[in-house]
Amino acid sequence: MSSSDLVSFVAITGDAVLDCATYRSKLDEPPNRPGLCGAVATFEGLTRDDFQGKKVLRLEYEAYAPMAARVMLRICEQAREKWPSLKKLVAAHRTGHVPSGSASIFIGAMSPHRGDAMDAVRYLIDTMKEEVPVWKKERYDDGSGAWKENPDCKAPGKRWAASSAAADDDKRDGREVRLRKE
Repeated sequence: MSSSDLVSFVAITGDAVLDCATYRSKLDEPPNRPGLCGAVATFEGLTRDDFQGKKVLRLEYEAYAPMAARVMLRICEQAREKWPSLKKLVAAHRTGHVPSGSASIFIGAMSPHRGDAMDAVRYLIDTMKEEVPVWKKERYDDGSGAWKENPDCKAPGKRWAASSAAADDDKRDGREVRLRKE
């Protein structure tokens, strides 16, 4: 696979359901190169139904989609620098109402080696939770709600080295950024 064949796909979507199977299919090997990679690692973030004894009905996500997609793509590029063997990366985040049990984020990585794919997925979810401008509000069955802060993000770079500043360069060298609104 040449460097021009490397794929990073990111999406911010307002779809009623985050179709993880569709995003997973973007990690399939090219038909002309079966056996190219030995690993595909994925992560699906689901809405939990309980927070400290409160029944959670749904999460409500908001994002400034163009900026969120640029930040997600930058984080994918950083992962490629850390793990050069990565062939494909996919990251999709849902906005709007996400009921308990439903997926709000999908992350995937394809690599010849499982360690790189798994490490990249962990890096991508950790860093995206820290840096991507997406906000969530929890809605409870008693009618109340609360804007949520990710407690893992209080010390940025706790697990991973600090990332570089965001670039506003829209030249993507064949990498795809897709934005869809509800």
